[in-house]
Amino acid sequence: MARAEDERPGVFTYAYQGLVVGGGTGLAAGYLVAREGGLHSSDWKPMVYGVGIGALVGSGIGLTLGIVDATNNKPGRTHYILRDMAYGVGFGATVGAIAGGLAAISTKKAEHILFGASIGMLSGAALGCVVGFLEGGHARSHSELDTENQRFALSVMPVVAAGGKLAYLPTFSARY
Repeated sequence: MARAEDERPGVFTYAYQGLVVGGGTGLAAGYLVAREGGLHSSDWKPMVYGVGIGALVGSGIGLTLGIVDATNNKPGRTHYILRDMAYGVGFGATVGAIAGGLAAISTKKAEHILFGASIGMLSGAALGCVVGFLEGGHARSHSELDTENQRFALSVMPVVAAGGKLAYLPTFSARY
């Protein structure tokens, strides 16, 4: 019976996470492009293009990574990377909007809220990528050390030598 943390996410989970990351970062990038020279009512097109292109590219990349991960014997880092990037986009948007709100109070320019949220989304996606990469490597190294399914083990063991000193010797064990 598989434990919950050992179960792999579905392929479309990867695609959805890619869609969230791509859409969020595309919206943030589109906003930063549109606000150059001040944000006007006609500057909505770069934001819509950013969301659309980002969501399509992100979901395509997520779907591809999901298929690649599903064909491997062991799940890879991609699950952790996409998951943490999606969390990073949401967290970054929230923290950035809060920081932008504080700036908007002192400057009386409400646009700082959107600017902070956009910077937060992009920063959160980048930070989520780094954290997910590190977390995925950590999770894989622990799953590879799982001794429940290992038949053979090689280790180093301290042994008391004839003179009373400790000696470290290699040991080999097998379970049948």
